[in-house]
Amino acid sequence: MPIHKLAQGPLVLTVVKAEQQEGQFGSQVVFDGEGDVRVYVSELTAMKQLARLNLTMETVVGKTLHMEQVKKDGKTYTNITLAGAGQAATAPAAGQTAPAASARPAMTIEEIAHLYGRCVDYAVATLAMRCEELEIPLDAAALQSAAATLFIRASR
Repeated sequence: MPIHKLAQGPLVLTVVKAEQQEGQFGSQVVFDGEGDVRVYVSELTAMKQLARLNLTMETVVGKTLHMEQVKKDGKTYTNITLAGAGQAATAPAAGQTAPAASARPAMTIEEIAHLYGRCVDYAVATLAMRCEELEIPLDAAALQSAAATLFIRASR
């Protein structure tokens, strides 16, 4: 199965299988797509991006995703979004870009509060557990910062 490297350009992929594997670069999530395309994403990044979309490795199967790498301030980030209407699942040729996802409608205050609550819950669950494992003190400011970061990304 051919491996698509996101550094070669964005990809729209209908997921047929997602699983965690240990790879050359540590723990990764492998997304297998229709058309025998495979993409490897670091586990931490994949889990954050899926959580932002309210998906898990089980519920992402059957969904069409838009995956891309973005460079900002000298760092490379992997973005995963649900593909917008009209985005067919194809691997673009090198140098070619996939169309951008459509803009979201405005949220109500109740939807915003619910989304922020979910971001706080996720930040507590992941950050608190990881800090405990590494024996790093955790404070309210770190949780608030993590939740705000998730919220900003999820609400774009």
